[in-house]
Amino acid sequence: MNENLYISGKNSVIDAIKNNWPISVVYIDNISKKIECDVKFILKNKSFFEKYSKTNHQGYIAIIKNISYYDLNSIKKDQAQNVLVLDHIQDVGNFGAIIRSANAFGFNHIIFPKDRAAQITSTVLKTSSGGFLNIKFIKVNSISSTLLKLKNMGYWIYASVLNSKSVDIKKIEINYPGVLVIGSEATGCSKSTINMADILVHIKMYGNIQSLNASVAAGILMNDWRK
Repeated sequence: MNENLYISGKNSVIDAIKNNWPISVVYIDNISKKIECDVKFILKNKSFFEKYSKTNHQGYIAIIKNISYYDLNSIKKDQAQNVLVLDHIQDVGNFGAIIRSANAFGFNHIIFPKDRAAQITSTVLKTSSGGFLNIKFIKVNSISSTLLKLKNMGYWIYASVLNSKSVDIKKIEINYPGVLVIGSEATGCSKSTINMADILVHIKMYGNIQSLNASVAAGILMNDWRK
């Protein structure tokens, strides 16, 4: 369970309301800021907003309802064909951007570790631009043991790795159901993940840059996966 997940700022809050984000309440600093909708608005004084002083809240704070977490049974029950695994992504901005792309490309189940990795925060939700809606999040103790369980469930494991054994993702046919693993920003996929993978994939580069930001790479890989 999460506590105190929120988004701030007039435009962000209004957009969230219009797009049916799971908002429990909106705090405002002036009654004139209340809008006609099904969401509850509560007027708060200046001292309340001081704890949000690091954000450009503009007198709007929307509290997000707790995000639900699932287990691997949900993948089996949903007969998910496309599963995304994040192997210790560290940056919350990258996490949010990846969630947004996952929603766009139909990866409705995201697995990530409980420890030594970015967790779902207010920044993640805002960066996802509502992408977290309809996504089932699964937090696990071990990525490698989770991949083994998925293999035993009949899933093909594809790990994003740039080495001599990896292949251009555009040149292969994806076997379904499949799991796409994205490694951390600093070290990529772990050795245990690489050893567990059925196929190692990479994005073909045309310039002299050999690596991409994790969220950018994830978006390209998911796009190529769906082609």
